[in-house]
Amino acid sequence: MQTEQPPSDAEPRIWGGTTLTERREARRGALLEAALDLIGESGAGAVTMRAVCRRANLTDRYFYESFTSRDELLDVLYRQIAEEFLDPMTAFAVADDPHRDRALSQALVDKVLEDPRKSRLFLVEPYSSTGLGQTTIAVMPAFTRLIQDHLFAHIADPVQRRLAAVTMASGNAGMFSAWLNGTLRATREQIVDHLVETINAYRGVYRG
Repeated sequence: MQTEQPPSDAEPRIWGGTTLTERREARRGALLEAALDLIGESGAGAVTMRAVCRRANLTDRYFYESFTSRDELLDVLYRQIAEEFLDPMTAFAVADDPHRDRALSQALVDKVLEDPRKSRLFLVEPYSSTGLGQTTIAVMPAFTRLIQDHLFAHIADPVQRRLAAVTMASGNAGMFSAWLNGTLRATREQIVDHLVETINAYRGVYRG
């Protein structure tokens, strides 16, 4: 008589209508969302393993199921948010459209305003001592490449092109940080207009 074999580890185990992998992903998402809430309220300094677990209503066992440390959680979250900013910017930057600069600027400003928690982590917290320095250094080149390869493609000299892109990217990051923390008072329209004028100004530096 053939006996029934127990399910292998490769087979999904269903409990409550979900697999083990789905439950793990749900817990991971809850931890990331809890960290975002803490950042929105008090900054990245408020993100600790215990605080995140309390907010997500999970035990530390489940924290370490997804992350080795608080710094890894912040690293993962920062990179995830960077991708959310980069994707719409890329779509507009590569477009061959006479109104591209304004559309790109509007998309960027609207993304900044969309979720204050994410914008605070991405644009404000790297300026404080949150352990995000190396992550920021690793992520920012993708944004400078986007600027130099598309917005400043007309600049023939590669050094000049990169100088313009790096300076503009870092300057805009500082501007947005000041806008979000309240030390720079400006309307959405003023920020959009400034971005458009800045793009044109940098193009003019190395024109002809």
